[in-house]
Amino acid sequence: MFLSKLSRPMLASALCGGLAVSAAQAEDVQIRALGYTSNLYLWKMEEAFYKGPFKEAAGDLVSIEAVPHDIAGIKGPEVLSMLQDGTLQLAVQNISYMAGEDPRFEALDLSGVTLTNADAKKATDAYRPVLAKVLEEKFNTHLLGLAPLPSQVFWCRDEIDGLADLSGKKIRVFNATLSDFVGALGGTTVTMPFVDVIPALQRGVADCAVTGTSSGNTARWFEVTKSIYPMNVGWSTLFWAANKDAWDSWPPEVQALLTEQYAKLEAEAWQAQIEQDTDALACSTGGECKMGLPASIKLVELTDADRAKSAEIVQSAVLPNWAKRCGAECTQEWNDTVGKAIGIQAPLP
Repeated sequence: MFLSKLSRPMLASALCGGLAVSAAQAEDVQIRALGYTSNLYLWKMEEAFYKGPFKEAAGDLVSIEAVPHDIAGIKGPEVLSMLQDGTLQLAVQNISYMAGEDPRFEALDLSGVTLTNADAKKATDAYRPVLAKVLEEKFNTHLLGLAPLPSQVFWCRDEIDGLADLSGKKIRVFNATLSDFVGALGGTTVTMPFVDVIPALQRGVADCAVTGTSSGNTARWFEVTKSIYPMNVGWSTLFWAANKDAWDSWPPEVQALLTEQYAKLEAEAWQAQIEQDTDALACSTGGECKMGLPASIKLVELTDADRAKSAEIVQSAVLPNWAKRCGAECTQEWNDTVGKAIGIQAPLP
């Protein structure tokens, strides 16, 4: 039976067979994990990790069997609730998908705030304790890792020449901060999961769509678009996490191994972001292509004027709108962590 056809209780049984492991059982803990999208590089990285380095390090102590979330019939936003109630033991997903549950979950993806891998890493390291506490205390979830996907950029059905051309267009987004950015440009936002974007572009439900340079290339978005505008409006930060009840049931040596190994997977993902970004953008626009799929859509020039306009939107819309959603205490918490790390402050609401 395909997982996409399973009811939630049946899915819980299929994915969480080892949830009630006794702490006294220090060998052969079996974990079912939900992985990333099956046709994207992160899943290939996860799959190689579970079958190679993790399996070698774990020996007979613990085993992980993982399935991509799209193969399991899970679109993404429901992952946190499934971790919280124990339907899932361990999973990865874009943390900003969960921002409707708590605005802190989009704090590392605020559009246009961190533009480089180095700044994103500073922000993530500063904010990690905040997210770990929120996940554990509010959502019964133990955080294992955080990493960015490649730069989130604009893919458009027609050729465009710059930021101003996005005004008036229907643009697919996947979180509130992207809606803030696009709205400030004069665009209309269309929210939908990644898997629904290609038909939406084909039918004209969306004129443009935001996703990563690598994700769009691997998913062949270049077949339904004519231009890519490389302004970075986020990272679609990922989180790996475990249901806390499952985590607490696993022996200390299993917890230590998982902590160590997911730190290694996280580090690998941070480095891959840089490599994938460069390669995927070149692949999609007729350049040298080593890892992605070759295509030849238009690469729109990113001008100084557009960069200045993006910075203005961050100050006038992105930061103040998020601050209102998060509240004064939350915003001050961000200023004291991310803001201090990267030299920017959000206005207190």
